Formats: sequence, C-alpha cells, structure tokens
Amino acid sequence: MHYGRFLVTTAIDYLNAEPHIGHAYEKLAADVMARYWRKKNSQVFFLTGTDEHGAKVAQSAVKAGVPPKTFADQMAQKYKDAWKVLNVSYDQFIRTTDPMHEKFVKDFVQKLHDNGDIYKDKYQGLYCVGCEEYKVAEDLEPGHICPIHKKECQEISEEIYFFKLSKYQNQVIEAIQSKKLLIEPESRRNEIFKFLSKEPLRDLALSRSKVEWGIPLPWDESQTIYVWVDALLNYISGSRGLWPAQLQLVGKDIFRFHAIIWPAMLLAAGYELPEKLFIHGFLTVNGQKISKTTGNVIDPVDLSKVYGADALRYFIFREIPFGQDGDFSLDRFEQRYRADLANDLGNLLQRTLVMSNNYKISWAYEPPTKTYKEIDECMENLNFSEALIKIWQIISEANQRIDAEKPWELAKTDQTKLEKIITNLLDTLVDISGLIEPFMPEISAKMTKQLKTSEPEPLFPRKK
Repeated sequence: MHYGRFLVTTAIDYLNAEPHIGHAYEKLAADVMARYWRKKNSQVFFLTGTDEHGAKVAQSAVKAGVPPKTFADQMAQKYKDAWKVLNVSYDQFIRTTDPMHEKFVKDFVQKLHDNGDIYKDKYQGLYCVGCEEYKVAEDLEPGHICPIHKKECQEISEEIYFFKLSKYQNQVIEAIQSKKLLIEPESRRNEIFKFLSKEPLRDLALSRSKVEWGIPLPWDESQTIYVWVDALLNYISGSRGLWPAQLQLVGKDIFRFHAIIWPAMLLAAGYELPEKLFIHGFLTVNGQKISKTTGNVIDPVDLSKVYGADALRYFIFREIPFGQDGDFSLDRFEQRYRADLANDLGNLLQRTLVMSNNYKISWAYEPPTKTYKEIDECMENLNFSEALIKIWQIISEANQRIDAEKPWELAKTDQTKLEKIITNLLDTLVDISGLIEPFMPEISAKMTKQLKTSEPEPLFPRKK
C-alpha cells in the first residue's frame, strides 16, 4: 500500500476541560500514522484542533469569569502547549472560532438550506449539555441520567431548524455496506450497520434557539448552528482543499455522529466521503473513563517531564491494542520503562557502541533502507501494539546474540568474526532507529546521533 497523499484527522477537543492523557491518546495515534507515511514519502497533512462553541464552553467561561472567546483562547493554547511537549506533529491546528471556519460553516448549511434539506419545527425533549446532544429516553439511565456524564438531562422545548437526516439513511447504509466508507474495527462497522438497519433515523436538530455562543444561522440569526454540525465541518474547512481524508480517528463515544450524521451531511452537500473511519476505545484509570468529572485525570505533560514524551508514547501503544479499551497503570508504565526501554533498547545501544569503540571496529553510518513487510502491514492496519512487539523481537534477538556470541571472548580469538558481529549489530540498530521513529521520534534521533558519532549516552536515564 502507498498513499500519494495522506490526510489524517482527529476529533477536535472540547474546551471545557484541560488536556489529559485521554485527549492525548488519539492525537498521538494520528501522529504515529503521519510520521509513518512521511517516512514513505507521502504528502501528509495532519489536522487537529479545538471545538470552541456551545453551551458547555459558555458555562465554563462564566465559571472562569471571562468572556467565552477569552476562555477559548486560553484553553486552546493549553492544548497547543501539551501537543508540543508530546511531539504531536500536526500540520494544521484548527479552532472553530477561526473566521475562515465560521464562514465555511455558514456557507455549508446555507447550501443544505438551498437544496431543500432544512425545515423548521418544534423540538420538545431531553438535552445533555455535557454531550451537547439531544437524547431520547431509551439512551438514558433511569431518571433521565446521561450514561456518560452521570447528570440529569434538561427538558427543553424550542422552535428550531432540522436537517433531513432520514432522507440519507439508505445512502449511508449503502456506503458502509459497499465499504466506500470503510469503518474499522469490523465490530464497530457491524454495530453501526445493525443500528442503521433497525429503524428509521430521526432528523437532526441543526440549530439552537437558546444558545448564544455559536455561529448564527445565515438565514435566521436569532438561532445558532448546532455545535456538532459546526464541529464536524472542521474536517473540510481545516484541510486546505485536501479533503477527502484517508483516515479519520474517532473515539467510540462519538462514532455514531461520524458514521451516520457526518456522511449524511457530506452526501447532502455533494462532498466525497472519507476513506476510513477508525474507532478507538478509551484509556481508563481503574476501569473508568478518564475525565474531570470522576477526578482521575492524568496529565501527560507531567509524565513527560519525568520520563520523556517518548516513553509515554511507547507505553500507550505497546500496552493497549489500538481500538480496544485499555487501563493506564503508573506501575505498568514504570515497569515497561525499566524493562523494555532502559534494559532492552537502551542497553543494546550502549553496549554495542562501547564494544565498537573498544575493539576499534571499522563501520560508517548509512540511513536505514531495509523493509520489514510484517511491521509495515501492522502499521498500515493501525495494529500498533503488534508492530512494537515485532520491533522488540528484533531488539531481543540482538541482545541474545551478544550474550550467545560473547564478543569480549572473540576479541581474543577471532577478529574477523568479531567485526562481523559488531557491524551486524550496528546495522540492526540503524534499522531499529528507523522503525521506532513514528512512536519515539526523540529517541530515534538520539540513536541516530550516537550511531553517527560513536559516542554512547544513556537513552533512558534510571529513575529513582
């Protein structure tokens, strides 16, 4: 497989909470894919950003005692700062308060209106501010409690505009069935297909009449555009004309929006569908989704300051098969730091370079060229944990070879064999540095520098 162009997007983060490791998970996955395809000389465009309109942001701004835009400016910067620490190499950071985005959203919904896909009607029912979503009783726990936010939904009644989502149900089913819109993992595809096949879709509320912090409808400025419609459109407005996306990463809590509403909107407005939606699970702590509400937030920046960003990047993709839920444990993190990183990889580089210097081995660095098809296949299928397992097999085999061949004894008896073993180890380390680069760009760069200069330094300093 090869992409001449590779547009990868993440969901944009809602600004009512500071960035935590759950937010970072998806951004880092997109970064791994972006770096992988850049190495394959694809034209990569990596889009991420922040979702800044809606009742929830307005409420958070009131609590902070600042206007909504000021609050959004402050919070968006915190996300940018966090992604910088974690080496998230995005090409565009879009904010839904960007004027170019707001104009695009107005033009898009006007097109839906002009096409006859918008009508006005009364909405009466339940609304979860946390989800920024209209709810029906069967989606809720007893007492109209949102199962995600554990808060009671509001009873609302308002005259608003609706998008004829039901009109596009069969077209969305056909796109999923034919894999024109590829949804992975397959279990998620089956889930959404079952949902769509079960009963008719309800039309989508396109606007709110009682939310001021949003983009006004172009034909009725007394109403603002529903924050989810606003947010979804960032994928086109922020892509600099490169739409459609080859890969869109989405968490399981919002994948119905992306697998139903998003393609229906695109079909209605005449845009191409994305090639692939990949749905991932949650990072949890003690079995619970990480959230400010539950008080189990882990700050990825704080962890990175102690262990380095690459150690965190390695852990979450080695420990948890991407797509599934996974529990974050600081104990497991520290174990992998010591065993996999410091002992296996760090020690391999250190002792190989020391032996190369001590035994005066003649070797010159050349960039990696070897292809590892099985690892490439894992990467292209977003099977990150399996890719890292295979990379660590190469590391383990190299360490085992040192222990079996005992170069320190060969130095006394067989200089030719010694040189062959050490140069082979150095070549292997060059390959390893290339293979780990999407996951650990800083460590990869440090390895390359040390291999070029033959000056060993600890890759992973011991932690007390």
